[in-house]
Amino acid sequence: MRKFMKRFIAIMSIIVFGLCACSDGKAGANNSTKAPGGSAITVKKDGSIESWLTVEGFSTDYSEEGLKNLIDTSITAYQNQAGQAQVSLKSCKKDQQDKLGVEMTFGDWSSYAGWNNYFLDYMYASEMGMETGTIENSTDGFFAGTISDAYTAGFDLETTLTAASENSAKQSVTKADLLNMGESHIVVLARYGDDEPITVNCYNDILYVSDGVNVTGKKSATVDAMDGYGIIVFQ
Repeated sequence: MRKFMKRFIAIMSIIVFGLCACSDGKAGANNSTKAPGGSAITVKKDGSIESWLTVEGFSTDYSEEGLKNLIDTSITAYQNQAGQAQVSLKSCKKDQQDKLGVEMTFGDWSSYAGWNNYFLDYMYASEMGMETGTIENSTDGFFAGTISDAYTAGFDLETTLTAASENSAKQSVTKADLLNMGESHIVVLARYGDDEPITVNCYNDILYVSDGVNVTGKKSATVDAMDGYGIIVFQ
């Protein structure tokens, strides 16, 4: 399993490295970014995904336009390979506190998973002068849809989840229970111990969550750093 969310959180560090190389011919030893100030995804009823990533301590030496062009170029390269993938950069702006906000939209869960897995490989290949057209298109590490579709996609659902709402029918559910809830919805997110927390916003009430997931509202939860999967089941 590839480190999907670790790749996602690493995006902005790789972007800064790429801009240093483009402007100076090499990456400066003192150029770095802090850990993201906050990141979130919103799962929408039509199946699309919106993502938001905030990065603090972004150097004034780099323009918003340069970052935007870099992300747009990688999106085009990914879409050329992935065919029907729907990915777009909605905004890339820096505020007065030197924080950079990147907002993106994805047509479905596989576009979100595929582009995030692709991006780091794309940037590495570009910096090393390697061919980018042969990068694999992998959707490992993320799913959002019905429980039945998650099982069909290869997630074995061998887990125990605890109730997160007064609307939950049981105090806990296992794989057998989940398979009987096939038309309910699920978010599966691969996480690693050094990842930053990420907020997940759902379009219906959350019913059950796995260890490492903290419910923050009827339709929102934060997935913390851990080694394994964060799982959210909602109506």
